[in-house]
Amino acid sequence: MNKCTVIIVNYNTGELLSQVVSSVIDGHSINQVIVVDNGSHDNSMDLLPQHDRLNKQFRHENFGFADSCNFAAKLSHTDFLLFLNPDCVVDGNSITVLIESLESNLGAAIIGCHVVNPDGTEQRASRRRLPTFWRAFKSYSGLEKLAKYFGIFAGVNLNHEPVETQTHAVEAISGALILMKKEVFLDINGFDDKFPLHFEDLDLFKRTLDKGHTILYDPNVQVTHHQGISSQSNPQVSQLKKKGLLRYFHKHCSYVSFLCIKLFNKIL
Repeated sequence: MNKCTVIIVNYNTGELLSQVVSSVIDGHSINQVIVVDNGSHDNSMDLLPQHDRLNKQFRHENFGFADSCNFAAKLSHTDFLLFLNPDCVVDGNSITVLIESLESNLGAAIIGCHVVNPDGTEQRASRRRLPTFWRAFKSYSGLEKLAKYFGIFAGVNLNHEPVETQTHAVEAISGALILMKKEVFLDINGFDDKFPLHFEDLDLFKRTLDKGHTILYDPNVQVTHHQGISSQSNPQVSQLKKKGLLRYFHKHCSYVSFLCIKLFNKIL
């Protein structure tokens, strides 16, 4: 089969990186696993298993997640690209199941799945939708915690809603695992590498939807995301996230919304 290239961008993920690579590298849908190291200063790359499907790429500084994903995508020769966080462990035949869903839905370009924490609870961003000013305000102010009581408080995240049982179309999925048709990825020019960190995935989803494609969510495929392992070694994460939020609103929302979120961003 060998239809998919797995792309993992690493920055000081430690021993967990080897576990993540091992969880996908023997899958019969996998052609190769490309691990791009963004100038790590730990031994995470040295711990990777020896495998003829493994392609290790070393970049001597941190060019960011989006830029390194685009870098790796140029090295691939498969119909599907799986962008996988270096702290997201995939079980069994999950990738093949997701590929088959994309192949059977001609209008779909991206598919994601149910993302859980190491303790088995659903991760906050497992099910979500694209940001608007009010959605972002409710998420980042903490008001969305009340959504389980009153739906009007729902923000970007939708984990307060019951999990559907069938694969269905959504606005956005978790960025921990993004399976995408390569032809669509190339058509929209990949990730916007001007996003320093965070919101590059939501920007990718927005541009995919704007092209008339569908994004799918499969609640029956589950992965475990050890969230924030790489971020712990980057003291700039908070500021980079704010910059990503501003860039998203500047690109995709009204000027009034951009000004409002810019003001809100200053007090976050």
